[in-house]
Amino acid sequence: MILSKAKMPAERRLELVHVSLMREKRFAFFAGLFMVGKTSIVDLPITARTNGRDAEYGRAFVDTLNDRELAFLVLHENMHKCYRHLTTWRSLFEKDSRKANHACDYVINIQLVDMDREEKFIAMPRDKKTHKPIGLVDTKYRGMDAKQVWDILRDEECGGGGGNEQSDGGSESSGGGDAGLDEHDWEGARQLTAEEQKELAQDIEGALRQGGIYAGKVGGDMLRSVKEMLEPKVDWREVLRRFVRTSLKDRDSPSWRRAHKRYLWQDIILPSIVGKRMKHLAVGIDTSGSIQGDLLASFMGELNKAVTTVNPDRVDIMYWDTVVAGHEVYKGSNQNITTATKPKGGGGTDPDCVPTFMGEKKIAPDALIMLTDGYMSSDASRWSGVGCPILWCVIGNTDLKIPKGQVVRVERD
Repeated sequence: MILSKAKMPAERRLELVHVSLMREKRFAFFAGLFMVGKTSIVDLPITARTNGRDAEYGRAFVDTLNDRELAFLVLHENMHKCYRHLTTWRSLFEKDSRKANHACDYVINIQLVDMDREEKFIAMPRDKKTHKPIGLVDTKYRGMDAKQVWDILRDEECGGGGGNEQSDGGSESSGGGDAGLDEHDWEGARQLTAEEQKELAQDIEGALRQGGIYAGKVGGDMLRSVKEMLEPKVDWREVLRRFVRTSLKDRDSPSWRRAHKRYLWQDIILPSIVGKRMKHLAVGIDTSGSIQGDLLASFMGELNKAVTTVNPDRVDIMYWDTVVAGHEVYKGSNQNITTATKPKGGGGTDPDCVPTFMGEKKIAPDALIMLTDGYMSSDASRWSGVGCPILWCVIGNTDLKIPKGQVVRVERD
């Protein structure tokens, strides 16, 4: 991230940091979330705060940060929004506000630190005198949610053990949010009506899914915890339709070659939308055993509906077990995949044969859908060459760790 804060207004720096984060593939999945709610610089004695929808940054504090620290702060606020901390965990706040604030920050900060251990793009803000991190971070909370951390903090306090060990070098130094990095606007979150909270939840989920698709297009991915949070929320049929529509529809192809008009007046260049002549979908279907009969027919029926709506120029269907046993190509708008397709295969399960086959056949789609029962293992490095968004439609195995992309659980009717 190469920016300069010298002589630059905080508002301008904030916009440029948003753009830089969207361009970096590790953080690209935040792109849609940045557009949820209002973001503003305020002349108040705060570091930053959010009510779960809107984010405010204190001008004086922003002016003390370098670009990597400001990027960390921006992601911190958006992680609160992502996990809907201020609505999901209000009951914890009402029991003990300090522990609730700390628990939410512990969850976020270790994830952000892990996303950029070398601090090339983001770095936890540090006190300019002591050089200690401003905020809370501890490796023992890695992989936990706020309730799990809150319980540990409560137990440590009751047991007198103390919960202030900072095994990653973190510090409970001052700077905002009762020894944390920021303030949490619980009161502002409480003022959101039930309808506003419902709309916000939908906006956040939609933004994350769109961000995941965008990240896939630029070679990135999203946090596993975010993927898992999204998995059970919606019907798989709707996710499938939305994935195909968003990945292939002409107006949904982001490009840096044309500026986003919303920010042109500020000289901010954001990715805009340009059409693509070729719309190409690939589908890999596991035929190792349980993907058959009514279940396969149901999936193919939903896929055919989605394809008919978008009308891609080409659809590749690949039936695989340990190898791609069947490859079908459909072109034009008159093909009914449901009735024309002929599944093949039925041996073991090795999904890594799909990217290998695609490389050999020079299949480079705009999006890839994988249907599997999930009882498999995979080498993530084998998928590094797949440069398009991937949606895994998984039946059965809820513990599957996918090599790349997003997951939706397909329920048997």
